[in-house]
Amino acid sequence: MELVDQLKNDGIAKGLCNEWQNKLKPGVSMERLVKLFIRGIDFCVKNDFPTLDFMRNNFKGKCEPYGAYVDDVFASENIPDVVLNGECDAKLTYSGYTVSRVVIRHSSKANITIYGHSCVTIDVFDNGKLDLVTVGTRCKVIVYQYGNSIVNYGGTCAKIINKNKNSY
Repeated sequence: MELVDQLKNDGIAKGLCNEWQNKLKPGVSMERLVKLFIRGIDFCVKNDFPTLDFMRNNFKGKCEPYGAYVDDVFASENIPDVVLNGECDAKLTYSGYTVSRVVIRHSSKANITIYGHSCVTIDVFDNGKLDLVTVGTRCKVIVYQYGNSIVNYGGTCAKIINKNKNSY
């Protein structure tokens, strides 16, 4: 069975709506799949879709150029919209006028430094860990903390919101 067909069938079993089912067509590119994953991250987190094992078997080594990482160790600057899955260990820096969204899932860890006029939203799920530092007073950072995640913060620009639940 083709990868997209398997994703579609798994999604249907987890309640994927018709509109999103129609987006999963045979031959769709990895870039498009990752963009759909990021855009529909709320459904993916709520329904563990696709599963971490599925991502490890089918996406690892192919999805990173588009913003989804699986069990990777890396450093990057001003990376737009990123999802850390599995056991990632990321060092991220945002500066200038960057706008981004970061999602930390499973047992991933992220060390993030934000300064300048950057605007970053961070969601930390499961057993994820975030070490966040903001520099100066011009950046805007909102962190949504879920489940058993850990958030360590130093700075003055971030707002930490503990959602006291496991998903969106």
